Amino acid sequence: MEAVMISVLGLFALGIICWEAWRERVRASKRIPAEWQAALGRIANEQELGHYRHARQGILQACRRIEHHQDSARLAKHLHVRLAGLLARDPIYTEVVRTIRSACAEEPAVSEVVLCLTLGDYLVEDIRQCMAIAESFGQIRRREAGADSLVIPRPTPSM
Repeated sequence: MEAVMISVLGLFALGIICWEAWRERVRASKRIPAEWQAALGRIANEQELGHYRHARQGILQACRRIEHHQDSARLAKHLHVRLAGLLARDPIYTEVVRTIRSACAEEPAVSEVVLCLTLGDYLVEDIRQCMAIAESFGQIRRREAGADSLVIPRPTPSM
């Protein structure tokens, strides 16, 4: 009887060890790698210091890195959500996207030149940087039309 009791207790302990190992593996797969955590931290620090252009450049590089490296789909979605949260604090980015959407309420597309003239308070470099990020997030798409580029909003962003 004691041998059966010790065997059952041993199997129970082995089951708990296996369950904990499986839980740890699942938790590890959901974590963001340290290099991405560092990149997100640098971007957030740049924003806190008011260096929005540098923060947007970091976000754009992160978006391109996600596209080129084809990280796991879960990690890519999580990173896009974190980057979108950082972009929500950027005053220029939100204004550029809002202006594109309102300009395209009447017409299907807006010229990049007209957009830059409409947003005359901001630098062209900032506007183009915001458009590149919005294109990476699937909020807009650009189409070349002669010497100018047309900006076309997408109704539902694809992340």
